[in-house]
Parts: sequence; C-alpha cells; structure tokens
Amino acid sequence: MKPNIFHFATSELSQDAILCWLLSWAKPENQIEDQDLHQIGVDLLILIHKLAKVVVPHKISSVEVRKQPANIDVLCIINRKTAIIIEDKSGSKQHSDQLPRYKDHVLKELGFSANDVIPVYIQTGDESDYSEVVKHGYFVLKRGDLLGILESDKGVAARKKSDILDNFWAHLRQIDDDVHSYMNLPLKEWIWNSWKGFYSHLQNALGEGTWDYVPNHSGGFLGFWWYHTGNDDCEIYLQLEQEKFCFKIVMDGTEKSCELRKHWHDLVVSKCPGRGLRARKPARFGSGEYVTFAILDQEYRVVDKHGLLDFEATIRILEAAQSVLDDCLLPPAQ
Repeated sequence: MKPNIFHFATSELSQDAILCWLLSWAKPENQIEDQDLHQIGVDLLILIHKLAKVVVPHKISSVEVRKQPANIDVLCIINRKTAIIIEDKSGSKQHSDQLPRYKDHVLKELGFSANDVIPVYIQTGDESDYSEVVKHGYFVLKRGDLLGILESDKGVAARKKSDILDNFWAHLRQIDDDVHSYMNLPLKEWIWNSWKGFYSHLQNALGEGTWDYVPNHSGGFLGFWWYHTGNDDCEIYLQLEQEKFCFKIVMDGTEKSCELRKHWHDLVVSKCPGRGLRARKPARFGSGEYVTFAILDQEYRVVDKHGLLDFEATIRILEAAQSVLDDCLLPPAQ
C-alpha cells in the first residue's frame, strides 16, 4: 500500500493542520497559485455556510486562519466579519465546557456579534450521539461531508495536484470503508470499525439506542444498549457487547436487587422460547449497578447464503428480544 502520512500523523493536531492548510487555499490571493486547490478551500467554506444556513458571501475578499487561539482548534475569519469556530475531532468526543467556552471567547474577547459566528464541530471518526454538540449551537460536519467535497470532480482534480490532499482523502476513505465493512465481511472478520458501522445502522433502524466504548479489566468492548423498560421495582434493558447479547438490570446493591435479578433471569429464560429464542444464565452473576442477568444462547447476527450479515433478519432477532421483555411485563393470566 502506498505510504500515507496520515497513517503516522494520527493526532487531532495533524488534522487541525490539514484543515488550516485547506482553508488557507481559499484565500483569494492563492487562486493564482492553483485554481483547483483554491476551489476546494472555497467549497469547504461554502459547505460550512450551508450547514449553518447562512448566506454565502457574494465575494470572499479575505480569509484569516488562526490555529489554537484560546485552545480553539481552528478559527477562520472571513471578510474580517464572520468568525468560523472549528472544533475538530478524529474519533474522540467533546468534553467539559469547551464548546460554550470557545463561543464565549469569540463573542466577548474578540468582539464578534452572535449573528456573525458559525460554530462547527468536525468529526472524521464516529459518535453515537451529537445532542450535546447541537445543544451548544454547533453545526456538525461529518466525514461523509468532507468525502463529498474530495470525491467531487473538483476534488479529484485538486487531489491530483497535491499528495497532502490525496493522502487526507485516502485516509478518510479507508476509515469510511472500514466502518461499512460489516456489510461485506464475514462475521469472524469484523474489525473495530465494523462494529461502529453496525451499531450506527442499528441505531437508525431501531430509532433508538446508544453505543460507546465500555472499559473493563479484559480490555473493554464496544457496547450498544437500548429498549429501557421495567416496572416500579427496577429498570431492565438490552445490551450488545459485540458478539454477546445481554439482558441487563439496573441494581441498587440491596438484597432485594439480588432477588429481582434472579426473578428476571427465570422470567426471561422461560419467555424466550415463545419468541423463538434461547437464553441462559451468565457464567456468573456480577455485582455493580448494571448487571447481566441473562445471555442470548445463540448467534443474534443472522447471515445470508453468502455468509454475510442479513441485517433485516438480524433486526427481527433484536425485536423478538424486545418482545420477550414486553411479555415479561404482562400481568399474569387469571
């Protein structure tokens, strides 16, 4: 495989640099240097304005790019009037109060009006939930948006002019292909990013759910949890731990919780056959707040005749498990 600088320059600071470099090409004086690279820089600015539903300036007369002012990843000032705040992520998530703090700096310290600030959250990795980002008034620009620019006719022309840009495109394209690999790899060959793509697809298909990395003493896993239900006594829900399908209960550490754990285990194991499923007891009942009380005793990912994931059939297995929880909550027959 052709060496790619972004396979080695993996930090978000490296991605900050490529974004600064790309935006700098949008400067009008750089048009004479290379029209194709200039146009891609302009196209990125146009995309940012469109995401924010802000009218694109009729003429871009000046572009000022600042890196790390007051810890802002990238600050791009257009026509000395509009400030674009870029918080740049390559798989990590926003933390603490960084997003509102950056806006406050631009508004209060630099003196821009609220109508002239465009806060953008660029994510070239994957996240389960952007609600906190949107809550703080940021517009989300994803990997697919960047690929849309770089794989357009103008993007292809610009990539031929620059190994840097072509490397960045190849890096993003590889991530995207890896995330979608759950559709064309046998189950045993799935990689970390395959699970991210699978969980994201589940989230969209089910209309609910959250996925994230869950650390533990064994090295952790990517988990997907959804269908929170229960009664006055406790909360129960479903969780995928990659290959493992778990029925979970939220416990408060009391003796009653232990009784509820056994009650729900017995109930779920007895109700599963009615929905065409099998469940068993975990190797041991753990302790803590979120405890597995039963495990699906079968492969929940259905494959087609080619040995690849049958997504629709897999969804039916998940929905059957949801129905098991519903059945458990029904009042006993009189």
